[in-house]
Amino acid sequence: MKSILASSLFAGLLVAASPAPASPADDYLTARVLVDVCLPYAQRSRSFEKAIAAARDLDFRRPVGDQAPLDEWASEVTLVSRDGVWRLRLEEGSFEHGDQQAYGASCSLSSRRASANQLTWLGQRAFGDPRRWSAEGEDARTWSRRVSRPEEYRLEARVIEEAGELPTLVVRGLYF
Repeated sequence: MKSILASSLFAGLLVAASPAPASPADDYLTARVLVDVCLPYAQRSRSFEKAIAAARDLDFRRPVGDQAPLDEWASEVTLVSRDGVWRLRLEEGSFEHGDQQAYGASCSLSSRRASANQLTWLGQRAFGDPRRWSAEGEDARTWSRRVSRPEEYRLEARVIEEAGELPTLVVRGLYF
């Protein structure tokens, strides 16, 4: 089931012909990051270390100048693409969800080239299937995976745009 979801997600991102991030190579990279790193990590089917390895297979590395060794118990890391345009952040720990605390795994993708509208377009392509995902909010920048026990587990994707920060597409798995 997960491989079917990943394949359809990947195909949908590549086939859609609407305004997208700067180039087809960027479309391909973001689709691969979502399918190979973010979704498996947020669903906890891939560990923190294996998500980092998958990102490295896509030519992501630690930022230049970041020489500090990763702590054995590290719970967050930021990686950049080979060309320095895309940033990928993996983290796990406690997150606030409304008025509740939940344990979660979060994968964030941002770029100097991608606007919030472009990331929303990618999110709509990736998470726009109403049979599997429900859109939330007026501007449709938040999607939730339809699950059988939402009181125990949730998978969400959202485009965040904060003043002074790059727009970011965040995929987060939450466990209550």
